[in-house]
Amino acid sequence: MRWYHTVAAFVAGWVLAMTLAATPYGGDIAQVVGPGTIAQLQTPWGVRMAFAPFWEAWQVVDAVFYAREKIDHTRMIKGAIEGMLATLGDKYTFYQEPEKAKQTSDDMQGKTVGIGIYLRITDGKAYVWKPIAEAPAIKAGVRHDDQIIAVDTVQIAPLIAGKSVDEAAVAIAALVRGEPGTPVTLTVQRGTTPAFPITIMRAEFVLPSVEWQTLAGNIAYIHISEFKSNTPEILAQGMRAFVDAKPRGYILDLRHNPGGLLDSAQGVLGLFYDGTALYEQRATGVLKEFHTTAPTPAIPFPTARLVVLMDGNSASASEIVAGALRDRYPDVQIVGTQSFGKGIVQNIYPLSNGGTIRLTISQWLTPNHIAIHGIGLTPDIVVNDDATATANAPCVVDRKPDGTATQCRDPQLKTAIGLIP
Repeated sequence: MRWYHTVAAFVAGWVLAMTLAATPYGGDIAQVVGPGTIAQLQTPWGVRMAFAPFWEAWQVVDAVFYAREKIDHTRMIKGAIEGMLATLGDKYTFYQEPEKAKQTSDDMQGKTVGIGIYLRITDGKAYVWKPIAEAPAIKAGVRHDDQIIAVDTVQIAPLIAGKSVDEAAVAIAALVRGEPGTPVTLTVQRGTTPAFPITIMRAEFVLPSVEWQTLAGNIAYIHISEFKSNTPEILAQGMRAFVDAKPRGYILDLRHNPGGLLDSAQGVLGLFYDGTALYEQRATGVLKEFHTTAPTPAIPFPTARLVVLMDGNSASASEIVAGALRDRYPDVQIVGTQSFGKGIVQNIYPLSNGGTIRLTISQWLTPNHIAIHGIGLTPDIVVNDDATATANAPCVVDRKPDGTATQCRDPQLKTAIGLIP
């Protein structure tokens, strides 16, 4: 998981029909106001007995708990769902409340309406980790490390007090999101200067997931930060630009990429070859093949040398892409450190309250039938991100040189460049 969250937004899946059960409480029925008695009428007969104790407990609490002001049905339901999923012992299976679920869906679409900043939550305070390029916030003058004191009239400190980092980010995001063309005012503190307001006009913007540039020596550099629904489309633009330039090699940077959508990974691989992207294996043991998907219009597959950069934060769809490319092309080399090792697949199932359940349904294998869950991909050339390394690599993505230097410290990228003849 990344330690920052996007304010602009936070994958789609199939529908889960959720059924509940109930047994009438024999005590003070007049005070029972929860959904238990309604739910029992909607529950299949086959599971009513199994769910009976849960609804008996619900109705007892609803009927006789003395501190009536502490009864919060929304929180009770959230706790019940989270408790149920926790018994599965799978950290990748979890519940998302409605607001967070909407942010996740928007984020994975690659476009959203908001102001466009990534948040950093530290010690009960909210900071701008990074403004998104070309989004409203950066155009209005918001900067990296600005502390957000208030959003309109809502003070941030009491809003996020006692909340987890995730909960705090969701609460702030709910304030800054809104209709395009409407204003929102951030009160920010920059360094030791007094707090001041910045009014920003909300707008739709693209959440960047792909960046590309040509490095010295005509080397095509591609960075994918996450696999969103529009990632293959955006990457195709870069690949088309490289066709005419005829680069002598490609570097695909998947470092710090936590993954994303499976079909996005298939689309990215479809820009490099036509064939098997991965296999999915469910509890039955049967393998299902997932094919690469080609862009429209088609683009010639690159024939120059390809090097892939990975690290311990490269997970899921990143590992699908890197593993498939190495299986497909014997001369593809992975440079960096052992990848994260997330070799399982989740579907997201929407619930009637707007929330979602993200549920693990299978594991995946590379085209050569290699399972990586809990193991990761081992680089062909191990290169650590050495903090003492010389700054002798190009500055890519949002990296900046230190002081008067003209290059950046990036031993992994430097090694990748050296592998391209």
